[in-house]
Amino acid sequence: MRYVTTFIMASMMREAPALADKKLYSASAMATAQIEGKQHYDELERQGVLGIVRKTRIRGRLADGVPMREGEKMLHLIRHGQGFHNLLGDLYRDFGKTVDSTGGDKSGNPYVRPEIEDSPLTAVGRQQAKALRPTTRALTGIELVVLSPLQRAAQTAALAMPHLKDIVPWIGHPLVQETSGVNVCDRRRDRSEIQDDFPWVEWGRLDSEKDEFFDPDERESARSVSDRGYDFMRWVRARPESEIIVATHSAWLFTLLNTVIEADSSDLSSWFLTGELRSVIVSFEDRA
Repeated sequence: MRYVTTFIMASMMREAPALADKKLYSASAMATAQIEGKQHYDELERQGVLGIVRKTRIRGRLADGVPMREGEKMLHLIRHGQGFHNLLGDLYRDFGKTVDSTGGDKSGNPYVRPEIEDSPLTAVGRQQAKALRPTTRALTGIELVVLSPLQRAAQTAALAMPHLKDIVPWIGHPLVQETSGVNVCDRRRDRSEIQDDFPWVEWGRLDSEKDEFFDPDERESARSVSDRGYDFMRWVRARPESEIIVATHSAWLFTLLNTVIEADSSDLSSWFLTGELRSVIVSFEDRA
């Protein structure tokens, strides 16, 4: 068995944002997390993806110091820090506008504005990412960093764990990219531009220069996002590393933890705040 040497820190990770400097988590941002979590759960239910049964059963529990059994993996899941699109959504709601974060209603949707294509981090988002440094430095068993190709996730990873740049492999993976389509903030930049900004990351899994998957007229289905999450977990299972950091996005994480991984508690499966890290131990069981 492999023991989790950082269980004390890991057990605190779920509550870290709530205990952080209130300047990093405004009342508007906290309210948005509640609203968007409900919107996305309702959308998962509406599209019939809750309770999917697949060939491999994947279970997850928050890291709590219990020894890892053979075949289990430790994933440190990070939602990116506040992006400009998140700020824009908060401002819309502050002025009484209803925002459909699922992309189902384009009217009054701030996330479709062309100015926030592949939205970068705000100043607060950068601070949130840097605030993760004590936690990531305490995680002495990290063997791999996986990140979404969207700018805000890559920036968060770079700011949260600069000490790992030359220590472990970094892989940009399209399977952990945010739900695609409609919301312009979720359309990635050209591959060459991403490579220029993050040259230490291996970007070979991006098949095309442009984001060919993005559809401006139709949001990616919940089933498609769920299937991507399942494919990613199969990829994780096949990797030799036992402890991996994944820098990604709220809707992707919510879909993963509610339709792919059988989470043992709502503390694990609930909506992530920006700049939040949760450590989860996952197990795999092939069904007959």
